[in-house]
Amino acid sequence: MFRRRVARSEHDADAWAGLLRAARATGSSEVLREAYVDAIKQYPSAGALLAAFVELELSRGNKESAEAVYNNNLFSVRSIELWRSYLDYVLRANVGAAGSGLSPESRATVMDCYKLVLEHVGCDREAGQIWLDYIGFVASAQTQMSYEEQQKTDLLRETYQRAVAIPLLRVEEIWKGYDAFEARTDRAGAKKTLSKISPAYMTARTALREMNRLWAAIRASRPPSGLPAPPEWTGREIEHLGAWKRYLEWEASNPLRLGDAADVRQRVVYAYEQACMALRFYPEIWIEFSEYYSSVDLPAEALERLRMASAVLPSSLAVQFAYAEKAEMLKQQAVCKEVYENTVRMLRQGIDAASAKYARKLAALERRLEPPPPPPPAEGSAGNGAKGGDAAKDAAEDEAPPDSDSDDDDDDYDGEGGSDYAAYPGGDESDASMGSDSDGGGGAAAAKDPDVRRAERQAARARKAVERRMARIRARREDDLKGRREAYSLAWIMYLRHAQRTEGIDSVRQLLRRPRSEPAGYLTYHLYVAAALTEYHVAKRADVAGKLFEYYAKAFPDSPEYITEYMSYLISSGNGTNVRALFERFHGTSIADTTDIWSMFADFEYNYGDMGAIANLDKRFIDRFKHESVLTRMATRYSYLSADCVAVNEFGLPYRPDLHPAADAGDARDSRDARDERGGAPDHAARPRSDSAATAGAMPNIALASITGRHLGKAQLLAPVTPGRFVKPVLGGLQPHRPAVEPLPEPDAPVSAASDAGFRSGPPQQQQQQQQHHRHHQQPPRPGPEPSGPSSRQLLDHGDVLSYVAASVAAPDASAFNGFPLNTDALLATVMQLPGVRPATQSNYRPLLYMPWLARGGDHHAHGGGGGGGGQHRRGDRGPGRPFGGARSRSRGRRDSDGFGGHAARHPARGGFAHRQPPYARSPGRFDHGFRGGA
Repeated sequence: MFRRRVARSEHDADAWAGLLRAARATGSSEVLREAYVDAIKQYPSAGALLAAFVELELSRGNKESAEAVYNNNLFSVRSIELWRSYLDYVLRANVGAAGSGLSPESRATVMDCYKLVLEHVGCDREAGQIWLDYIGFVASAQTQMSYEEQQKTDLLRETYQRAVAIPLLRVEEIWKGYDAFEARTDRAGAKKTLSKISPAYMTARTALREMNRLWAAIRASRPPSGLPAPPEWTGREIEHLGAWKRYLEWEASNPLRLGDAADVRQRVVYAYEQACMALRFYPEIWIEFSEYYSSVDLPAEALERLRMASAVLPSSLAVQFAYAEKAEMLKQQAVCKEVYENTVRMLRQGIDAASAKYARKLAALERRLEPPPPPPPAEGSAGNGAKGGDAAKDAAEDEAPPDSDSDDDDDDYDGEGGSDYAAYPGGDESDASMGSDSDGGGGAAAAKDPDVRRAERQAARARKAVERRMARIRARREDDLKGRREAYSLAWIMYLRHAQRTEGIDSVRQLLRRPRSEPAGYLTYHLYVAAALTEYHVAKRADVAGKLFEYYAKAFPDSPEYITEYMSYLISSGNGTNVRALFERFHGTSIADTTDIWSMFADFEYNYGDMGAIANLDKRFIDRFKHESVLTRMATRYSYLSADCVAVNEFGLPYRPDLHPAADAGDARDSRDARDERGGAPDHAARPRSDSAATAGAMPNIALASITGRHLGKAQLLAPVTPGRFVKPVLGGLQPHRPAVEPLPEPDAPVSAASDAGFRSGPPQQQQQQQQHHRHHQQPPRPGPEPSGPSSRQLLDHGDVLSYVAASVAAPDASAFNGFPLNTDALLATVMQLPGVRPATQSNYRPLLYMPWLARGGDHHAHGGGGGGGGQHRRGDRGPGRPFGGARSRSRGRRDSDGFGGHAARHPARGGFAHRQPPYARSPGRFDHGFRGGA
């Protein structure tokens, strides 16, 4: 699995790490060695990989192979892991098992090895243990003479003083050893000697704390595999790059306050080398490393670093161009030409390889679209054909893989082998439906065999899957080739610049013949724009530049970018006639809706045209773009460069999304979607625009100056109704509804609904006063037996839902009532038939409907339970809290003559119903039913 992954993408660091783990898990040294060899070819600067490979070779007895690794990589890879491995190898070869009895030659070899290691990686923060080992090795030397002892003492003192001035992880331990060493050697002068070295040690300790913080950020954001990979610019990668850059800046700031510039340069160079190993595929690190060498007056080293980067990143245009420019500055023209030639050749080959790869994929998929041969008919009788078909169907479903829209296998797909889309599982419902059709009546003879139908369905589904895959491959091909063509054109442009700087315009013209001979589809418009502008600015030949622009306009007629550059050139050269001619010619092409060209031409007309041309252009602008209006055109016309105070201060254009072009982005997307549904026709062709004045006449409520493209692109207001767009209802099948009507119980002194509704005529305040007068001056109840149920008059007096309906129907609001006239008595009789409205008996009657909006009425009624009699009345204005002035009536311990129990407004727990008269001025028809009550 890991082999396939690394074969597909050689920069997959996780796959390489997984391959090494899998090889190590096999227990085979040969398999592990093969994996290490392949990984080191991909990551030759990974010190940890090299050190592990050396240990493997030494364990297998391949001493020559291990030494070859050291000879080839030790000085080019400044990795502390590799150097520590080298030091261990030298110690094992020269020091005995007991660590003593070294010959003078072996001791000299080990001493030289220590010095070499400390020279190259001694400034690493993790080299503290190497310093301690070196100090112990020097201290273990046996001396015979006094001068040898003095040399040993001087070497130890020098080593201690060098180590304590470096921010090492074990610098405090080294300082303690140095303190003890001075105390043993010269107790009298120890304090003075230590006081001289103490500032450097304290600076190193302070720098170590800051370095630990920087390295913690680097380690926290590094890739999990520990191997470098090309950037995909994820958040983790950006954080890792930023952590390294902060560390490099910190080293360049000389935090140790070193007085020698060579020492500072040594530390900075070492930091950059570490960064180049960790960020091997980041071009900017290599370029910044070269720029640092240039800043310290080391141009040769700067060029060498770019040469190394060119070998590591051959496809990086930034590295190749920087390498060529650095060589040009050093007058190495042969190097420059070689770099540019290699770059254009590599990019040209990349286009050919990519085109061939996609063509191979599409050809293989097109072969799959060829109709397969029909399957042989099913054997057996018609009676058991269904069983045989079911068995074949089950087998096909078991063998057919599910369709997938994944693109993961497109890169390694070569069209050979088994088909991923040879079959598709059929649905049971479709089989059942088709089977029923084939079995019915006389069509059984003409019906197809079930296996044939199933094969056809599977072939159709497989064809759709292949077509979807081909569409995805074509889309990726266009994106890939577009980027490659732009890179190829850019390489030629850089090559032309180099030729113009070093050899002149004649060399440019000679060199330009090579890309001009390329077939169509290899270069973009950028190269030809650069060639034309070079003629204009360098050779001062405007006629040649104009001819080049006009000639290549035929090759890029549908490129708005090329038309924009062409128009920009004509404006800068003062050729106003051709500017207008180019705009009119472009106006009739497929790119006529490009806002950049319109805006550029508008700026030209506003600055250098007359008012007639400006007015005509503004009208065309408004007709073309929906987000444009007279106001936006005026705001653009009354501005220059960044001086847009009219648009900002007087029109508020940035704060008004209805006038801002960004507000029309959704409309533009909708327009594109609609255009796609119509088959790709341009939006302005499918929706013709009308004249502004004519449209204003069709919309009399909109001023002419406020008409925008948004209005012009939509249907007119109050437009005549097209009968064909609406479905005409069929009324012949409707039956009139005639509900059964039960007559209302009549009281002793009946009052008709019509007469009751008569006093509700007039304005709302007058209606309210009439209701109050009628209620407080009615006759007292006569003695006699209580009726069996409430009458319509009693319901109306209580102000419940029936009174609201009756008042609304009797005095409707003309602005809110558009229906047929209704009979009030019939309506009330119908409502009384509803469950829960008409009470069955007096004992169980309670109003069930609670209408919260009635609380806005002007009168309050609270009827307490008890016997009949009078009540307490208070009248007065409601004040601010009661918008409808009125009276409040309270009855305690009383019963109405109609036999209704009281309903306490303030004590719902006692069983009651609080209500107010409705505001009849409000439009009826909004009911919010709530239920409240008690036993």
